[in-house]
Amino acid sequence: MASIEEMASTYNCAASQVRAGVDVLEKGAFDRGLPEKGKIISNSIQPEMQDVLQRENDSGIAGEPDRSPPAILLIDDEESFRCVLKQVLVNAGFEVFEASNGAEGIRHFYEHPADMIITDIIMPEKEGIETIIELKSKCPEVKLIAMSGGGWYGTDIDFDMAKKLGAKTLDKPFALQELLDAVNELLN
Repeated sequence: MASIEEMASTYNCAASQVRAGVDVLEKGAFDRGLPEKGKIISNSIQPEMQDVLQRENDSGIAGEPDRSPPAILLIDDEESFRCVLKQVLVNAGFEVFEASNGAEGIRHFYEHPADMIITDIIMPEKEGIETIIELKSKCPEVKLIAMSGGGWYGTDIDFDMAKKLGAKTLDKPFALQELLDAVNELLN
């Protein structure tokens, strides 16, 4: 497993952001300050991540050696969360791009189309549902995963809408294996 400093250098994040993201995952707590915000991922990232990544490498599911890896656009306003998820996905064999909100994600997608988009639902500037609607109207075949930790307003309604638009949904907290299974299911 790469050190915090190596991860920060590789993924162009501050070491403090990577450390914060790893702490979040190890403690199983993720609160963006909204009432009743959900927890994220799992209580023990290290063993789970090693097992997941080993299974992915052994099975060859997450990308073929003779082809370019599938590209994933990760849209979430929490930088430390994006940085950690990016490492998990890159280690599983995917090419990953990042955006901090829906508007930035849409701009990035038009410049560099991706095979899949993983987006948070609750974000500033452009919410996840708005992002999904715009992307699906321009590119109906794009694969989507919508994720959210809930909050004090309408996540169930948002998830229902995301499903109707063809997105798979993940409730935070979710296990790393659950994320990788969803990605592989949609891309295969």
